[in-house]
Amino acid sequence: MSKLKLLSLVVSGLILTIGSVQSASISVQISGEGALNDSTIIAGKPFSADFYFTNDTTMLGFTIGFCLKSDDIKEIVHIADSGKGINDLGDIKAYNGWEDNSIWDMSGIFVVERNWDGKLADTIGFGGVCIKKSYEAHKKQKQLSLDLMIPTTGTFVIDSSYWPPSGKWLYAGPNQTAHYPEWGGPYTFKVVKEAPATKKE
Repeated sequence: MSKLKLLSLVVSGLILTIGSVQSASISVQISGEGALNDSTIIAGKPFSADFYFTNDTTMLGFTIGFCLKSDDIKEIVHIADSGKGINDLGDIKAYNGWEDNSIWDMSGIFVVERNWDGKLADTIGFGGVCIKKSYEAHKKQKQLSLDLMIPTTGTFVIDSSYWPPSGKWLYAGPNQTAHYPEWGGPYTFKVVKEAPATKKE
């Protein structure tokens, strides 16, 4: 059995009832050299899409997914950083206990890269399961980031996405409860040419 199927079965197995609560949120911000402001990316410059999470209860497992897409941009670049991320390419980073097994202790964070080649749309999935530990409540903090570069101008969108094998966004809590994190997206960014430097008098 693949790790992805095992992850799906374990998370699903943690949830045996219909009971649910709203107890988490996920939002996106951009940072780095290519982030001109909160909603504008500079073409040809590296930037990070940073995923911020809040959590107000104990959780034991999760599956989530995201889609990078555009109506007028055909390709993006996933910036390689081998050995420094949570996937083989190294373009995906994790923070605040998600970068190792300190929270999600069943092999850390699972990364699902079935369509992650830079030819939009790209989709990415994440999952994790706690065996002996748990994901405790916390205020807004960065948990994941994607290191990217967009060569051409246009409009770039980050939205939620389903991914196999689970087919759903889901957080598993104790007492057989399901949690469906609040998503603030889709997040739309304008990609522009770098503004010319202003000449000093």
